[in-house]
Amino acid sequence: MMGSDDKTCVLLVEDDATISDLLAYNLKRAGYQVMQEYNGRAGVQTALSHGVDVVLMDLMLPGLDGMTASREILRAKPRLPVIIVTALTDREKLLQGFALGADDYVTKPFDMEVLLARISASLRRAATGSVPSALERQAPLAIEGLMVDPDTRSLRTGTKEVPLTPKEHGLLQLLLAQPGHLYTREEITESVWHHRYIASSRTLDVHMRRLRDKLRDAQTGLTVQAVRGVGYRLAPVSTS
Repeated sequence: MMGSDDKTCVLLVEDDATISDLLAYNLKRAGYQVMQEYNGRAGVQTALSHGVDVVLMDLMLPGLDGMTASREILRAKPRLPVIIVTALTDREKLLQGFALGADDYVTKPFDMEVLLARISASLRRAATGSVPSALERQAPLAIEGLMVDPDTRSLRTGTKEVPLTPKEHGLLQLLLAQPGHLYTREEITESVWHHRYIASSRTLDVHMRRLRDKLRDAQTGLTVQAVRGVGYRLAPVSTS
């Protein structure tokens, strides 16, 4: 999907006019078409009624907050990449954003080159996500009483079903491909996010914590085990 002049269209929802104009200027220099809105309700209306390719959503917005606006957008357009832009470092807020399906996040103040890289990566994921991957075309994966259904993007046990966001689904599919295998942060990021790992980013850690919580909630007997300084693997829950 492209904007009206065949350029990739970025919808910028930011209530601070100075920040919004600065971002818009840099995005246009990078070759993007930019649409600007200054409150959550207007952001939702524009995202749903125009040919928008990616949304940059500030959380602290007047009227309809950015989290609620993102939820409404993703409910109607679940494949539209939404990148949260926030000065907040509150873990719970970020978890909420990822839980509703946000694609990524950046914190203020941010490096413009990093933001452009995140936008580019989100657009690549959206483009490739329209065609199911080889893993997603397979039958549901099952191990240790746990089934991951690619059609419903959920994990199921004999008694519970827990929905997964697209990123959580991708991470679990990767970990289930080789249970017990220690995947490096670089391998995981390149496989699921399709861009190089950035050491300063907490995106991977937040997603893995969320996935670990869902495995626990579903009573799977499995967990995402972190190996400090290396990466993650799928492992049985320790009973010690």
